[in-house]
Amino acid sequence: MSLQHDLLTGPIERLLVAGGDTRLELDPNTGLNKYGVGPAPRQALPFGSCTASSPSARAVQAAREVQAMLLQAHQRGGLERFAHQTLQRLRIELASLLGIDQIPEARLVLTPSGTDAEILASVLALGDGQRLCNIVVGPGEVGSGTTLAASGRHFSALTPRGGATDSGSPLAGGLDGLIELETIELRCDDGKMRSTKDLDAEARRKVERAAAAGHKVLLHVVAHSKTGAHAPSLATVAKLCDEHPEALSVMIDAAQGRFSRRGLLEVLDRGYMVLITGSKFYGGPPFSGALVVPPQMAPQMVGGEDLPQGADDYFSAAELPTEWTRWRACLSDAPNLGLLLRWAAAMAEIRAYYQSDPEGRYAALRAFERLVPQILGDSDCVEVLPVAPPRLADGHMRLLESKTTVYPFRLHPPGQPQHAFDKPRLLEAFKALNQDIAHLAPEADEATRAALSRSFHLGQPVVLSAKKGRSALRVAIGGVLLIALAQDARLGQTMDDRVAWLEQALGDLRLKLEWLASHLAD
Repeated sequence: MSLQHDLLTGPIERLLVAGGDTRLELDPNTGLNKYGVGPAPRQALPFGSCTASSPSARAVQAAREVQAMLLQAHQRGGLERFAHQTLQRLRIELASLLGIDQIPEARLVLTPSGTDAEILASVLALGDGQRLCNIVVGPGEVGSGTTLAASGRHFSALTPRGGATDSGSPLAGGLDGLIELETIELRCDDGKMRSTKDLDAEARRKVERAAAAGHKVLLHVVAHSKTGAHAPSLATVAKLCDEHPEALSVMIDAAQGRFSRRGLLEVLDRGYMVLITGSKFYGGPPFSGALVVPPQMAPQMVGGEDLPQGADDYFSAAELPTEWTRWRACLSDAPNLGLLLRWAAAMAEIRAYYQSDPEGRYAALRAFERLVPQILGDSDCVEVLPVAPPRLADGHMRLLESKTTVYPFRLHPPGQPQHAFDKPRLLEAFKALNQDIAHLAPEADEATRAALSRSFHLGQPVVLSAKKGRSALRVAIGGVLLIALAQDARLGQTMDDRVAWLEQALGDLRLKLEWLASHLAD
């Protein structure tokens, strides 16, 4: 029996964690990965979409349907062809849903994760140049392997094509020798956000220095970091592109998925590549990445050589646009079935999101934006941290660019904000929040025990200042929860009822955080 047949006849949960890297590995005791999510639906309240999400029943059903079709194709001897056709259909539908098809020559590459897409973006930016300066903004607030991938190096001990490697070792083909990595930190040593002026100035200095040395430059623009930051400013980026048209390429890191379709079109029209995922805001299973490539950056336009040999460890021909014949010829025709199934699941969520009631989603966003600071901010164990203001003014129709959807916060013993917990303690809280721990508090009152019995999946701890030992948890709202709040009668018959459900959920989260804060301090 072939491995493909074994996979296709096995449980869908096995396929959904195939064709990736070690981040998809599950703890045998919990069935969850290190981000606190698994490949099957869970009852945990989904407040962690800024990290990852367990798939909904809707997403898993969509994946099962495609799995059945793949098995039928395999039994007929046409699995490879059918997988190629399915990935092409997924790219076409995603382009349509996001409006990318309004730019006729723009193309999508589906990737095992957003981190893997860094490799392709680097090759496109290098083009026919001799050296690339890759400027990563906010390395601590984007994907954990971003700086390695952006350096042309492996970022995990396992590659999506199944190869074992050493994290940090160079990809085959010598891409690492052509790349100079630069980083721009979003925060000061004390963990506070740097000003837009400072971030813009540093970006300008690094771009100008690299361009003056005759290097190609790839500037990453963070369009919502793990804690909601945007940098550098698009106005500064546009000026730099005008000043260095031959040297500078731009990639918008919109992996969080907290963007508007109009905003996406605007940056694509400027010739910027855009990194997106179906597995954060939209709520598909981790990991499913995509690189949106405008016409100006297509391989045949930038004059690049063939893909480096090491790209074959990460991508198959089926994931690339059919028009990119030279690049596809560098890769295996054998499809990545795990990636295909994860994107099929993510597409079910994206489809559902854009088909849901927009007015209901708007009301849910406004409620979340009002309730989180109000409920968590009133606790003597929680410090809700300042967030960067939304890119657009409140009330703007581009909802995800005019609303705050992620709130970082620090946890500390009651009344002792000066003793906020460090990352290891926050990780303890993160894991405890994600499970029923009512049995640990037999003496607690009824309301507290009810809260302790609920599971809350939050955004995992993110380091704000390594020097000061400051880290934060995050509470976020994503597409799956927005759809439910907009129209799911199981949460309440009216919008007011569903907002009341959200208020109760956040109140229970606060109770559980307060109980944990008291006991972590012991």
